[in-house]
Amino acid sequence: MQLAARRPVRLLAIAAACAALAAPAIDAHAQDNPASSPTPNAVGTAAVAEVTAHIVKIDADNNEVTIRGPRGETTIVDVDPDVGDVKKLKVGDEVHISYKGALLLTADKVDTKGVRSRVESQTTTPAQGGASTQTRHVEVVATVQKIDRKKRLVTLRGPQRTVVLQVSEDVPLTKIKVGDSIRATYVSATAVQIMRNGAPIK
Repeated sequence: MQLAARRPVRLLAIAAACAALAAPAIDAHAQDNPASSPTPNAVGTAAVAEVTAHIVKIDADNNEVTIRGPRGETTIVDVDPDVGDVKKLKVGDEVHISYKGALLLTADKVDTKGVRSRVESQTTTPAQGGASTQTRHVEVVATVQKIDRKKRLVTLRGPQRTVVLQVSEDVPLTKIKVGDSIRATYVSATAVQIMRNGAPIK
């Protein structure tokens, strides 16, 4: 399935999107585990993680960076231009980054015979002050690789990448198990702040 056009993800949208959305998913290059293990800070919203990490890949066209955390895990994070200019970063840079983790919104079992797919889209959501913000979300057919019911984390393997997602309280984990093929929607991880050498990347 072809990827839809990807554009910068704006902040402030994750929480609003979780209430108004119904569509995201899983894959692409090499997103593995989150660079830290965030815990939920509100029902239906993504947790905020803070980590000192290294830049291992920069995708300026899609305004995203891949970071490698202290335990060697990698995470792909969208960066809003108002938060930081990814073109000012380079591979190998050490950064302190705060980001809202990817949040699983829906998960439904499907019979795909092992076929995985992914499609991305963008939703515009009203924000404070009369402005509108955009949130990138993904819909994917993926395989459940791991479930942490205590922390409400699920690991999904899509056609091109594996991701770890915080699970919304609206998604019943009792209905899925390891090995299931599911059609999932999620909001992608989004940077809140990126600091290098104590200064923000602007």
